[in-house]
Amino acid sequence: MFSQAQILHLMKNEFARARRHGIPLGVVLLQVDRLPQLVDLHGVGLRSTVKQAVAGVVRDKTRGSDLLGTTNDDRYLLVLPHTDAQQTRLVAERIYQVFSSLEVRVEERALALSVSVGITACDDRSTLFFDSLLSQAESALRYAMDAGGDQVVSFAETTLLAGADGELPLSEDDFALPEDELDPPASEERRDG
Repeated sequence: MFSQAQILHLMKNEFARARRHGIPLGVVLLQVDRLPQLVDLHGVGLRSTVKQAVAGVVRDKTRGSDLLGTTNDDRYLLVLPHTDAQQTRLVAERIYQVFSSLEVRVEERALALSVSVGITACDDRSTLFFDSLLSQAESALRYAMDAGGDQVVSFAETTLLAGADGELPLSEDDFALPEDELDPPASEERRDG
């Protein structure tokens, strides 16, 4: 699993490749529901157990060329090269289904965890910046969590649903990352896919 700096750098590269060649790129942002509260109850070891569980599920349900990394706030970013919006939803739903049946054990006790998932994709060259995709996935994830969690929501759905009640989804400016967080680490590791 890549670090935040690594996954953002890799996403930026994949986005540039997708724009240059006109190929689709999917983005999935996952967060385990109520994880901070569960960590308070069961200890910080739960965080690494959950990280291993997420990595295992994603590894089993994605291709070798797909990229997984952590972001801040216990979130996981999955970058899906050559994947359009419909295919991104299929991958996200597959991960969600497996995760909903997953049991994580903490000191002989099984915890049933749920996950919120925000997805987006660029299928053409109309998305100009890679952080726009990240903002869209973040907005979809926030919408899923605000609606009670334990669901998959696409950015397109947030736009349609927000239009019905008059509230707009969060814009990409709400989640813009500082430039220093977008630079790759000095010793970047690249995974062969």
